[in-house]
Amino acid sequence: MAHNPKTQDNLLEFIRLVKWNCRLASAGGAYHYSLCGLLLRLRQLYKWEHGMQPWQEPDPDAVLAWVAEQEKVWESLEDAPWQPLVWDGVDFEPQDVDGVNAALLPLGLAYGAGLSRGLKPTFFLGELAELRRDGELTILILGRELARDLDGTPALCQGTLIYARHEAMGFYVWDRLADPVQQNNEFLKIALAGHGLKLKGLLRDPGAHEPQFRALLAAELEAAIHHEIGEAREPSLRQALPLVLASFPQTRVEHWARGLKDALAEVNECGRLSYLITNRNLPSLALMLAWRPGLYNLLMPELEPACRRVAAEGDWEALEEARQQILARLRRTAAGLTELMAAGEAAAAPATLKEIEQQYLAPLGL
Repeated sequence: MAHNPKTQDNLLEFIRLVKWNCRLASAGGAYHYSLCGLLLRLRQLYKWEHGMQPWQEPDPDAVLAWVAEQEKVWESLEDAPWQPLVWDGVDFEPQDVDGVNAALLPLGLAYGAGLSRGLKPTFFLGELAELRRDGELTILILGRELARDLDGTPALCQGTLIYARHEAMGFYVWDRLADPVQQNNEFLKIALAGHGLKLKGLLRDPGAHEPQFRALLAAELEAAIHHEIGEAREPSLRQALPLVLASFPQTRVEHWARGLKDALAEVNECGRLSYLITNRNLPSLALMLAWRPGLYNLLMPELEPACRRVAAEGDWEALEEARQQILARLRRTAAGLTELMAAGEAAAAPATLKEIEQQYLAPLGL
């Protein structure tokens, strides 16, 4: 990063503006989380703001006081406008990632903006650890972050631009590991063993196991990148999904359609599962199974038995057969959904919603 005084002044002001928009995004997005989900994300944000490692535990009283202050800030921001981002005398809209990054990438910085849960804006700014080009895709891998909001998604796809965030992945993985319900997760045990780790030992003395934990994070960030590549290159829901999100927000159909999108990104030719099979990556495969969303069991029932065969017998060919079978079925589902939603304005009609529920959700018990 350049140390020219003018550049440093530009950067300080730019960070201030991004942080303003991050606070505004947090204020608007907080109510989309459950209480537990919100508290978890607030703890992550507190740790990040105070320069703590994922495994370090903050003082509870300090966190409570900080949360109360955040709530006051959020209340004060009601109806506040987004701030344009000023760099070297040029104003950029907060969502203009191409314009902003054209200025920042040569300086070793990367800016992110997108839509998170509930189609709410999210923003972040960090040091650029790596830039990759993969065909039409640009992949920005962030290291130390200079500004972020409550969302903290470790990887994000926005069209042909993919973000992957080292710090956010660290907080995400550690919080999942520290969840007491993980103690007897057999797939998690397989994943950790692949990195020379045991859960109790890691939780008891994380500092002594930091190299192995960092290796696990690097592997999971790479796996997450390939999930986003799969999403970027999956054509089957490009027409239907935006219509579903607009027509049936906050419904079971939206939840199912998002799950279908994610499942397709996992199993298509460019997605995470193909990457793991090609590289015979059992630890990351096991972690994918350990933390899979509940909808995956319904949308991809072949996945767990095939993964068990890999773990027990090293039968990667069976997993590849299952992947292809799942992909064909999910693409048929996506084609049917696209046909149902193709009626334009009529797609929002109650009859369309009922048809989707009967044809696709009811057989899954949803």
